[in-house]
Amino acid sequence: MKTTVLFCLVYLLCPLASADARSIQQLSEINSRSQLLSASALLYFNPHDRTPDPRALTAVFHHLNTLDTYVLQLGQPALLMQPLLAMSDLFNELDGLPRDQRERYPQLVRQLLIEQQKLQQAADDQFARISTTPSLQPLNIQSQALAHLLLDYQLRRYPMPDKADFILPPTLRQTLDSAIEQRFDDLLAEYAEHAEILTQAKSSYQFVRVALQQEKGRTHGGAEFYLSRAVLDLDELAMMLVEEVPEE
Repeated sequence: MKTTVLFCLVYLLCPLASADARSIQQLSEINSRSQLLSASALLYFNPHDRTPDPRALTAVFHHLNTLDTYVLQLGQPALLMQPLLAMSDLFNELDGLPRDQRERYPQLVRQLLIEQQKLQQAADDQFARISTTPSLQPLNIQSQALAHLLLDYQLRRYPMPDKADFILPPTLRQTLDSAIEQRFDDLLAEYAEHAEILTQAKSSYQFVRVALQQEKGRTHGGAEFYLSRAVLDLDELAMMLVEEVPEE
């Protein structure tokens, strides 16, 4: 009888544990996706660029839709909904501006960055509430680190005054770069069966690594494309591992 009751408890708790793991992964992706969204917005809504790449606009829209889906699946907590709705309103305002009013871009983009930081903090707070572990998994840490470095790269080249609060100091940027490089080696050792995905993500990072560390120069879509792809691949792998059903 005791064995039967124990089996039933385990059966009932397993779906709950799986749901929690999925929620934790979604919260991590809210962090990385929101940074990718901001990076793409910086690339597209640049007042100095008269012919912005429409793919950056498509990326912003895609990331916003993904964030909306995840927050919906998480139960739409007000902590997450408020900054996400503000980001959506700001995006719509930016997208609706005629190009002859592009001098307003920096002010609106700055507000977008503030709301994005609020969303990140809300995701971190929500993670702390539901997670039984004190820190993220290595794949999530790497994904967020790459997204952060891409956002920092776009910010340093964006014509916005008083952006020191958003930008990484050079020493921290170099520290983050070194940590990313080492973590790729660690991930390849830990997840050897997924070496193809991880090697591709590492190659994408290394391809734009020098540009990411440069203080000056024009921003371009190359870094955006390669790093975004690496972030999304790592998030997809992390979610796949969460949803993977263990063999009996």
